[in-house]
Amino acid sequence: MKFSKRIACALLACLFLISCLASCNGGNGGGEEETTEYTDIISIDSEENPQIPSKDYGEYDFTFIHQEGLAYNIEYLMSDGESEDVMLSAIYKRNTAVEDKYNINIAEYKVTDVVGEVRSQIMAGMPEFDVILASCKNQATLAREGLLYNLLDVEWFDMTKSYWDKNAATELKFGDKLFFTNCDLNAMEIAFLLYFNKQLIEDYQLTSPYEYIANNEWTLDNFGKLMKAVSRDMDNSGTFTELDQYGSIYEHDNARLLMYGCGIRTTTNDATGYPTLTLMSDKTVDVYEKIKDIYSDPNTYFCATCATGLDPHGFTHRWNYLRYLFTQDLYLFHFQADGALDQFADMEHEFGMVPVPKYDSAQERYYSTYPYLDNLFALPSIIEDVDRTGRIVEDMNYYSSIITIPTWFETILQRKYTRDDESEECIKIIKDSRTYDIGLYFDFGGVRSKILDVDITKGNISTNYAKLKKAIEVDIQDTWEKFQASNG
Repeated sequence: MKFSKRIACALLACLFLISCLASCNGGNGGGEEETTEYTDIISIDSEENPQIPSKDYGEYDFTFIHQEGLAYNIEYLMSDGESEDVMLSAIYKRNTAVEDKYNINIAEYKVTDVVGEVRSQIMAGMPEFDVILASCKNQATLAREGLLYNLLDVEWFDMTKSYWDKNAATELKFGDKLFFTNCDLNAMEIAFLLYFNKQLIEDYQLTSPYEYIANNEWTLDNFGKLMKAVSRDMDNSGTFTELDQYGSIYEHDNARLLMYGCGIRTTTNDATGYPTLTLMSDKTVDVYEKIKDIYSDPNTYFCATCATGLDPHGFTHRWNYLRYLFTQDLYLFHFQADGALDQFADMEHEFGMVPVPKYDSAQERYYSTYPYLDNLFALPSIIEDVDRTGRIVEDMNYYSSIITIPTWFETILQRKYTRDDESEECIKIIKDSRTYDIGLYFDFGGVRSKILDVDITKGNISTNYAKLKKAIEVDIQDTWEKFQASNG
């Protein structure tokens, strides 16, 4: 049964890939492709195809370890077969293509403490997994402990290919080492973005963020104007609660997202790959004060991180409850990654999706922060067969780029959820503008937890920075020296 099921899937994948190739060739692929063997089609010559020879690994279980029980679980890694869910069908096709080529079984190992489990297995010298998918901050912890492999030492990995995130491969390097990164087999989250309620734009007769983007005027100042324009005591009680109307749901890390959107980073790699501390400047102070002014009136935002005792009204937690209230036209904006899309799919009124605003119109590009709780890709420091791991991962990335990513991007994001052409364009902008900051993920000297994520309505960035600057620089230097001394 398993054999016939796999053959059926292979044939379906074959037909899928023929159509993709025909589209890429303007429909002039000819009849020869339709009679070519499945294994030949998936290795057809192209600039992106790594052209890795097949190899028999005797039904080896190639295993991904990841953490369950969090808001940021792995959604699209495994699939039992063809499904009404087009993504699950695409995952099945991708996995089967890799399994057939190398005679392996792709497996997952779910744990409740990924750092503890990876640490204990590697320290014992017998890891029962091949790939680690863990949050940015957990990958940073594992890297600090010398538990991750330098991805640049894997012969088969070609980081110039589009299925490896070029921004991540550049910005997450530590000298001549890259311990974790992003790639298409993992890329089911884009980055932080802004959702906005079109009905409130109309009700308050405001300029749409789409119009601002079209005119290269989607800036921090114009975001602030929109934020401050929405405030209404819905029941005229004289007291604002979560059931009143606001410019946005507010979480303390929203200030950090706006700062990154203005091109500010905690660290920037120099020519040697050393992460120099670049957080503070006159521009940083200016941006911080602008953001503080935007959130100066508590009647224009509902503070989600302050409302620790908020009744979730049957939802799993207060965050989902507040996202529900966004769908009920109570909040103009909401900062969130694209993982919230499914919660907005049945929203009665229209919503839009835009990148976090720029500092000003002279800024050349947008910057969309990759969440430090979202997953990145890494390998354990102990690998039984590096050649085998390199082959399988590189091909899995390539197959993801031609099977799962097109399905996810075109069908899930651009068709199933978004309802306008502007959102589709903005999704592309957000994906291409993803930014990764080593300082954010390693939290050097508390730069994230004690400076960036402090409530901006109460904090003072200059004071906090002055207190921690030395500790941040020492932590960076210590980490650098440790990594440079290691062989991994």
